[in-house]
Amino acid sequence: MTRRLRTNSIQQLMHKVEKELINQCPPRICRRIDAKPLPVSRNSKDKEAAYGYAEFGMGKGYKLHAIADESQGFVAWTVREMNLREWSVGDELIAQPDSEGYLTGDGGYDSNRLYDLAWEKSIQLIALRRYRKAKGLGHRPNSPHRLRALSLQETPMGQGLLASRNNIETMFAQLTNLGCGLSPLPNWVRSLFRVEMWVRGKMIIYNLWRQKAKSNAA
Repeated sequence: MTRRLRTNSIQQLMHKVEKELINQCPPRICRRIDAKPLPVSRNSKDKEAAYGYAEFGMGKGYKLHAIADESQGFVAWTVREMNLREWSVGDELIAQPDSEGYLTGDGGYDSNRLYDLAWEKSIQLIALRRYRKAKGLGHRPNSPHRLRALSLQETPMGQGLLASRNNIETMFAQLTNLGCGLSPLPNWVRSLFRVEMWVRGKMIIYNLWRQKAKSNAA
């Protein structure tokens, strides 16, 4: 199975199917960005798994970094080692979407570099201030797009956008709570490539489930 998955034809097919399912629905003006730990046993011999921050302290494994759209599903995602912080992977995610609007996240994405990159894509990033107890903004220059986001957070609109960022947690829960969804990584799903392929298969199943749920509700 792994040999077949590594072929270009299968890789292209899976990407095409996932993209087609995403494009079945129009994009929303506001999207969310976050990460979900994918832990493995601390005794695992997986050489690519790394120690990093998980949900309840330190853990070993990988992280699923994603941008979620309530209408389209997970429109951009990647799997990386658990020791990589959100801001260091955020640029890869922000570079993928082709829809302008707002993007909300927690303090892990409060980075001048991410604000500038998002603006190049016609996206206004709004992230919680990383050091909220600090009185000033420090001595280093701040991106004008970060300053705009901080001003927006003082308005009802900005507060509403930030309050809705937790919707991505609901989508992560749906992804994992499906009967054939993203359950804990099986023992044979080790190494970055296998974890990524496991996640992609679950994403396709999740998108199919979303389409069926919308059809039933119509």
